[in-house]
Amino acid sequence: MGLTIKSPSRIHIGLIDLNGSIGRIDGGVGIALDFPNFYIEGKESSEIEIEVKSKGIQEDILRSIKDRLLWVSKKVLNYIGEDGIYIKVKSIIPLHSGLGSGTQMALSTGMLISKIYKKDLDVKTLASITGRGGTSGIGVYAFERGGFIVDGGHTFGKGKDKERFSPSSASKNVRTPPLIFRHDFNWSVVLTIPKGENIHGEREIDIFKRYCPVPLEETQKICHIILMKMLPAVVEEDIVSFGESINKLQYLGFKRVEVGLQRDTVKDLLKELQKVSYSGLSSFGPTLYSICNGREDIKKVVETSKEFFDRRGIDGEVVITKGNNEGFKINI
Repeated sequence: MGLTIKSPSRIHIGLIDLNGSIGRIDGGVGIALDFPNFYIEGKESSEIEIEVKSKGIQEDILRSIKDRLLWVSKKVLNYIGEDGIYIKVKSIIPLHSGLGSGTQMALSTGMLISKIYKKDLDVKTLASITGRGGTSGIGVYAFERGGFIVDGGHTFGKGKDKERFSPSSASKNVRTPPLIFRHDFNWSVVLTIPKGENIHGEREIDIFKRYCPVPLEETQKICHIILMKMLPAVVEEDIVSFGESINKLQYLGFKRVEVGLQRDTVKDLLKELQKVSYSGLSSFGPTLYSICNGREDIKKVVETSKEFFDRRGIDGEVVITKGNNEGFKINI
């Protein structure tokens, strides 16, 4: 057995500023999760070999995972001057679900290669090599240290970090935004994941073009809620204030756009969950998350989710998890 690495998934609560009038854009708020994980094993090889534990994984997803890991492996191996790596994928974070699978695949693969060849590249260097963190830094910092995270976004304008509004997939050669707040997150989280069409790729890029800049007034409200309600609530472990912040942020700024573009099933499910919990859409979805304080809260969310799936006749998954306050783990 070679070296193994396990990285957390993440909730992306929202982008803070897609107005840009103050000279910065983006800025992210999110939470690292203990499960699901991206979990891989690797060892030295003279060529690039990617093996994926394929049970229950659709053929197109399997191909996408292999293609991504091959691309990342080539980038990192070229950077450190090595030829090959053997990687076995043991578990994945669902792709295009709003849980940050792309960043965790890239950083886990890069870190694995770095450690196997004793190069000890830091996380920000790996993010730069693999093109992550171009819009939000939540995935990068979730990987590095876990917890509840706020990043400070990018400078905006001609000759700055970014000259246009764009998702990470279209923001190459952009540095990882600075970490401006990090705190342990100790509440339980229930993920409700309805199956169906998801937003990603070219469609995601087009949405940024069409809906940005968002109104300044909404950006100001978002900043007020985060700074004066959400952050103190995390520090003081006030789940009511934190949860109220989550519910309000669903209908402001770019998050309002992300929610509004969901299919009716997701929008209706969010409304149902907000009747019994504090719930939001992670990134572009379709994953919905609910913040819970104890077994009774969890039970309500799980029952509401399953009843909704049954009533609508749709497939979906309900996952009980919690905050991850450590980031990635390596075992030799």
